Amino acid sequence: MSTPTLLLATLSCLAPIAAQSQVVPGQSEDGSAASYTDSKTGESITPTIEVRDGKHYYTWPHWHEWKNFKMQMRGERTDHPDAQWWPQAGLGLFMHWGIVSEFEPTGEAWAGRWSQAKVDSGRFHPQSDIWAAAETFNPTKYDADKWMAAAEEAGFTYAVLTTKHHDGYALWDSDHALLGVRQHLDGKDLVQPFVDACRNHNIRVGFYYSGMDWYFERDYMNFSHSPKVLIDYHGKQVKSLPQRPPSFRQAYDEYNQAQVRELIDMFDPDIWWGDGGHGATAEQIREWRPGIVCNNRGEGGDHATAEGFHMAEPQYVKKPVVANGWWWEVNSIITRGSWHYDARPGQTEYIMPSDRLLMELAEARSMGGNLLANIGPRPDGQFPDEAYRLFDDMAQWMKTNRDSVFGINGGGPWPEKCNVPITCRDAVWYFHATKDQATAEDPIVLQDAAEPVSVKLMCTGEELDYTFADQTLTIAIPEGSKAGHVTDVVVVDFGPELDSSPYRFKHW
Repeated sequence: MSTPTLLLATLSCLAPIAAQSQVVPGQSEDGSAASYTDSKTGESITPTIEVRDGKHYYTWPHWHEWKNFKMQMRGERTDHPDAQWWPQAGLGLFMHWGIVSEFEPTGEAWAGRWSQAKVDSGRFHPQSDIWAAAETFNPTKYDADKWMAAAEEAGFTYAVLTTKHHDGYALWDSDHALLGVRQHLDGKDLVQPFVDACRNHNIRVGFYYSGMDWYFERDYMNFSHSPKVLIDYHGKQVKSLPQRPPSFRQAYDEYNQAQVRELIDMFDPDIWWGDGGHGATAEQIREWRPGIVCNNRGEGGDHATAEGFHMAEPQYVKKPVVANGWWWEVNSIITRGSWHYDARPGQTEYIMPSDRLLMELAEARSMGGNLLANIGPRPDGQFPDEAYRLFDDMAQWMKTNRDSVFGINGGGPWPEKCNVPITCRDAVWYFHATKDQATAEDPIVLQDAAEPVSVKLMCTGEELDYTFADQTLTIAIPEGSKAGHVTDVVVVDFGPELDSSPYRFKHW
């Protein structure tokens, strides 16, 4: 069926929903995060600062508007009591999964978007080739309960699954999707097992949903990043593309809204993680599912979404995000390769060291944010083996160190006055150190400190020696007491005399 005919059919079969025209951001832009350093000169790029309504907005001149928006909030977040769990959630598991995972040349969803640089480096693949992977995508070893059982032990409190990515493939048995499990897997629902597993393991349910649907508008869409070059979905350069008919915008909006409403009605998610738009406004989504938490990548939302660990460094988060009173989260790949599974050697089968992941968690929590760590499941439905190595290490760490990242209410002066990130529960502070820190050669150092009442290694309760002179606290863990492959946590109790109010989170 051609797309013009499809539009009429779509309009006639959609459930009645009040149409609210949606702006689909990022449609023609590369969705990846950019560096804060000029690649040609190596110099740091300085953002401009704009003050609007008493809040500071940073804008990086080398980023397009959509990338800058990931670190900005517009409008007020939800005050619904059922949504206020989110700042204390701390740790989420992100899973990009779908037909891109099946496409062996790359796990990059944007591989079908043409640029000369991608062609020159062999990273461009026609979008039609990626869609063809739907013919063979068949996750016969999918065991969502195994995923979530391990995630619960590892300390994850919420999980977000890609119900539909930009390619338009729906993982649930949708009445409205044009491409998905109904068309290719006899309606085998891949979302319900995930939801059930989350509920069984006390994990909040999150849905990633792409407001962009490249399959829906494939006949009209330029698959090139450059407006000067027209590329169709077969990857061929053309002189022109068909014009979208007048009914297109309404059809697109109603199509998206119908899928959003369908997902909410079928599965009752706790989190809506839009990308390239929510598919509906946050106001509509909250009406359909009161108490849901929405990210900021659509019309309205509740929290900023730093993409990649570099975007979540203190100089970019403490001001303006935290200073503006915004909730925030860092979402990042913790493998090599891309967000989806990349079958090439050394890519998604590699999972970052446990120590590094736990330190990234500590850094986010010290600034009052959450970490949403992404692993791409294999196309057969299994997690990479290394994911379970990470989960096992995290589970052991959580048994003794969990309270250093959950149940906290503040963050210490890192990196301004300390060389390691600090989380706080009033006058009790938790110092997080890598395997190479908190040693005699590289001790923990806190300046302008109060004299401690006690200093202990959290995992064992062992009293640690320290020095306190000229308001500087210095702590080293004996070599034989270092954990070695996971993050060490030192607990310092400064006693009831410490005024902890300057360090309490004010954006929660």
